[in-house]
Amino acid sequence: MLLTGCGAGTGSAVDPADANGWSQEFAGSEINVLAEATLNSEILAELAPEFTKMTGISVNIETAPFAQLVQTVTLDFSTAQGDFDVVSIPYDYLGAYAGSDYLLDFAPLMEENSERVSPDFNQDDILPGLWDTAALWDGVTYGMPSNSAVTMMLYRADILDDPSEKAAFQEAYGYELAPATTWQQYSDIAEFFTRSAGEQLAGETLEQPLYGVTLAGKRHEAAVFEWMNYANSFGGGVVNAEGNLVVDSPDSVKSLEYMGSLGKFAPPGYTSATWDEVTAQLQQGIAVQAISWGDTAGAMENPDQSAVVGKMGYGDIPVFSEGDAPHALHGAWTYSISKDSKTPDAAYLFTAWALSAPVQKAIGEKGGVPATRSAFEDADLLATLPSWPQQLNSLENALARPRNAEWPQMLEQLALQVSNSLIGEATSEAALQNAQKDITAVLGDKLPLKAF
Repeated sequence: MLLTGCGAGTGSAVDPADANGWSQEFAGSEINVLAEATLNSEILAELAPEFTKMTGISVNIETAPFAQLVQTVTLDFSTAQGDFDVVSIPYDYLGAYAGSDYLLDFAPLMEENSERVSPDFNQDDILPGLWDTAALWDGVTYGMPSNSAVTMMLYRADILDDPSEKAAFQEAYGYELAPATTWQQYSDIAEFFTRSAGEQLAGETLEQPLYGVTLAGKRHEAAVFEWMNYANSFGGGVVNAEGNLVVDSPDSVKSLEYMGSLGKFAPPGYTSATWDEVTAQLQQGIAVQAISWGDTAGAMENPDQSAVVGKMGYGDIPVFSEGDAPHALHGAWTYSISKDSKTPDAAYLFTAWALSAPVQKAIGEKGGVPATRSAFEDADLLATLPSWPQQLNSLENALARPRNAEWPQMLEQLALQVSNSLIGEATSEAALQNAQKDITAVLGDKLPLKAF
């Protein structure tokens, strides 16, 4: 784990003139925060001294990768250690943690602290879809959205718009080259741009191979979440609107077969790749398209890391047939407060500060993903962040993953079977039949599941 954050000596005085409307009632308190190791977390750690300056509350921010974070959170909650006051959890674990009585109800905290927070925090500014997905479970508010992670399509706009490539594509496929709106177009583009070193691309000789697509195929949450983008638009998925499992439905099987078919246009080793490899391959300019998260866009436009700054385009997740409504996948996380926190009010002030207008804008300016509408509609950010309109559009049409208490076990089975299909250990049909059987055993008499 990486320990980052700020320290202010306990009991330190706070100048009311520096408070900007934040209460100093809890000056001298110390809170510990655990969050995923992402750019958002790095930015919060960088900004946290400002929170301490205004409130007198010391903040220690500890970060960990996805899987390690979940293990650490579960251990801390289940043993009632109370090592962390604020924990940013994946929203699809909300049911598991809330159902185990690990989390505080935010409603009393919001009411009791309504006069202690600055006007810079406006609960109504949080995007409604994020609030419904990442804060509410079984009618209770168990936190607030900590980011707006959402999927979208990333593509090399510069080479898709090259006249020579457009002419060659038109001749080969019989229609105009443009960013894909259907999965058939996405596959055609992937095939067309997969080229060996020494071949031509936009009038220049390639010094290394180019791949038409990159994807996350490792036995990992990343592969499951990527598959869900295909499955949702093919008409399949995990759970339908009636709460029944559709993991092994014909549409789900076709979507996994489709995902596997893209592998021949992807860099070698894609079955060992997660989001990190997908991001790196796009940054290096060796892949033309990907389905990935909104925060990947910040990495594309970072001149210190990326060879494709200003060359990328951002679009909706493709659909199965022209005219279908596109749907992205929510990936938001939740600021939750442990029931074992010794300083819940101070912890709540931190979450409200993290979602305040100045902090949310700063997160956007520094390449992170905010959770408020005002940040996505900020004129300064719109002028400098080419992915901003698409991220907001994707958020407006995104679907949520299941959030029931058994989701962690369901996710484990899906990761195993999606991987088995992609590496050729089983057909897509057999793999998803196995997943359906094992998930049914996990859920037992809880089927059909309630709406999510």
